[in-house]
Amino acid sequence: MKTKSMSLGLLMALLVTGATFAQQNSGSMSSGTATMVGKETKAEFDSQNKKGAAAVSAVAATPAKLSSADQNLMLEVAKGGMMQLEVSRVAVQKASSPEVRQFAQAEVDEQTGLSAKLQEIASAKGVILPSEPDAETQAIITKMQGASGSALDKMYMDESGVKGHEKLDKVMSTVVSTASDASLKGIGKAAHPLVKTHLKVAKQIEMKM
Repeated sequence: MKTKSMSLGLLMALLVTGATFAQQNSGSMSSGTATMVGKETKAEFDSQNKKGAAAVSAVAATPAKLSSADQNLMLEVAKGGMMQLEVSRVAVQKASSPEVRQFAQAEVDEQTGLSAKLQEIASAKGVILPSEPDAETQAIITKMQGASGSALDKMYMDESGVKGHEKLDKVMSTVVSTASDASLKGIGKAAHPLVKTHLKVAKQIEMKM
């Protein structure tokens, strides 16, 4: 009887352990689903962001003076980057969707690195970059601060995720094809692939809304 009782106890323990494992496995599958950003896993998305950040960081800041055309291009890159950075900071704090917050945080990280590199290059060349958002960016920030929930999420993905990246895509294309300065052209080549990735992912997220 004692052996039978021990066997029954062992069987019950195995069943409980199996049930706990199944619950943990199920939870991990659910959390895996929750870490999608667009159509990519968060790990894949993070990997591309790290690769882009490393490429931007590796660009050398040369002291050669910029032509007026190149200086205008640098100011366009800085202006577009600041818009993305400031609007994304609001989204990190206020977005209701975890996916949108993940996208916004990746954008903050990207633009913080790009801004630092641009400032390094500008300082080497004696160029002064804008230190505050322009009126258009401030207007978007004000609209976002007055919104909440899914309305804010959609506004951010539309204004920054899609429209903002479409503008940056065009600017970076111009930098890559027409800039004569090595540092500026290097910024274009390093940052453009990630701009394209973020635009693609932004459209995928917006399609879900």
